[in-house]
Amino acid sequence: MSRERFYVTTPIYYVNDAPHIGHAYTTVLADVLARAHRMLGVPTWFLTGTDEHGLKVQQAAEAKGVPPQEICDTYSQRFRELHARLGVRYDDFIRTTEPRHKTVVSRVLTLLHERGEVYRAEYEGWYCTRCERYFNDTDVQAAGGRCPDQPVLHDVARLKESNYFFRMGKWAAELARRIESGEMELAPEKRKNEVLGFLRKPVDDLCISRSKARLSWGVDLPFDADYVTYVWVDALFNYKSAIGYLSDDPAARERHATWWAHATHILGKDILTTHAVYWPTMLLAAGESLPRKLLAHGWLLDATGLKVSKTKREGVTDQGPPPPSIDALLDVLGTDVTRWLLATAMKPGDDAAFSWDLVRERVNAELANGFGNSVNRVVKMAHQACGGKFPGLGGGGPRGDSLREKTLAVVAAVSAVPETLDMLAVNAAVRVAVAEMSGYLDDEKPWKLAKDPAQTGRVAGILADCIESLRLLGLALSPIFPEKCAVLRATLGQPAATDFVAEARWGVLTAGTPLGEPPNLFPRFDDAKLAALPQ
Repeated sequence: MSRERFYVTTPIYYVNDAPHIGHAYTTVLADVLARAHRMLGVPTWFLTGTDEHGLKVQQAAEAKGVPPQEICDTYSQRFRELHARLGVRYDDFIRTTEPRHKTVVSRVLTLLHERGEVYRAEYEGWYCTRCERYFNDTDVQAAGGRCPDQPVLHDVARLKESNYFFRMGKWAAELARRIESGEMELAPEKRKNEVLGFLRKPVDDLCISRSKARLSWGVDLPFDADYVTYVWVDALFNYKSAIGYLSDDPAARERHATWWAHATHILGKDILTTHAVYWPTMLLAAGESLPRKLLAHGWLLDATGLKVSKTKREGVTDQGPPPPSIDALLDVLGTDVTRWLLATAMKPGDDAAFSWDLVRERVNAELANGFGNSVNRVVKMAHQACGGKFPGLGGGGPRGDSLREKTLAVVAAVSAVPETLDMLAVNAAVRVAVAEMSGYLDDEKPWKLAKDPAQTGRVAGILADCIESLRLLGLALSPIFPEKCAVLRATLGQPAATDFVAEARWGVLTAGTPLGEPPNLFPRFDDAKLAALPQ
């Protein structure tokens, strides 16, 4: 992937309920990727936001006896507040009820209608209210008469009505060709194969309208006032409306020209079809270029093996212990540790179990007993044996060379993020480097060597290797741990990083640099905090 620019988006999140840990995972992953690109000197634009039209919002408003806009305002703010707690640094937050977005949707629909890409027809089929999607008889039958996307959780109902349709099937072969050519990348590879398999079958046209007799909360169809736009058509154009597509403002159009060619969408695998089929076929029909890349990640799974979500699990009798909520994680662990757990929870594309037992294990093993303990013991020994100053590299021996190699592997893993988008590889490299440092200290025992004046140089060499390793870890991991790494850098006498390329090498610290007091960077998991949470 080109490192010229990086335009990264999350899905825009639906506002019929409060955000949950799945939303947090996607947003933190996108934020870490954005921070990593910025650190590597890649111009970056990060977009997130909220999806505010559709039947579920209308129903949530009716249930509460308030206008739909009030529901949207309330829950959109909840997402902003969560992003702030997670330390997310986005460049724009789009809301689909904003005029800048609704204008673009209307203009695109007018364009598609004028080109003959939209037609009216009678339709009868199965409809899932929660997914806001129609499904054919074959898929519903295969799902046991339930929603093909969420058969355990969602029912479907039979509907018949006149609607408008987009000629999606017309563009299926062309989309397949462009995916196979690599023009639009789908990651991981199994998601690419899944989409290509879908496109090689007959692809139905897409119903893009909803009758106002059933749904009034949406963007009006510009060519028929009796209908609103299907929420998935409306929502997907946020990725372009937010950066100035079809804007009357020349500066906004220039922003679109600058960023769109570098678009990477981060999304969950459950919305792969909408993003990898609906969205690009509409772009092709409108004469627009495709996004550069889609990363469809897996799910965090609860004790029952189901996706962690805000949806009540009707029909599931044994739901097991509740999974950690995002608010509870933040209350117990704080921002940076929560970011670490989420950003490195799974390999892109795979699912991963997520429970309080797993959280406790990872916090204690990877952070408290691993990275955090290494920081504390190295800095403490440097105060005792080196007068609280960096002694200068040299004299560490072959084990120091091994630590240098494994530390630079962390730098390499972070530097590869623009190509791999893989934070689990970063996690693995960090654990190897920290284990190497711990083994180095345990084998060499500098606290014992320090008792022999003849070994002063040897002790200094060992500690210098470890301190320089910690400096590089603090630099490379700052996209995940922005607060903790700032503390670590300050402890090692380093200002905020300004040039990753210049600093991402071995041997930057100078002899005599004063060291701060040893910090308790990553405390052990606090079960008392967990027990104190409201039940």
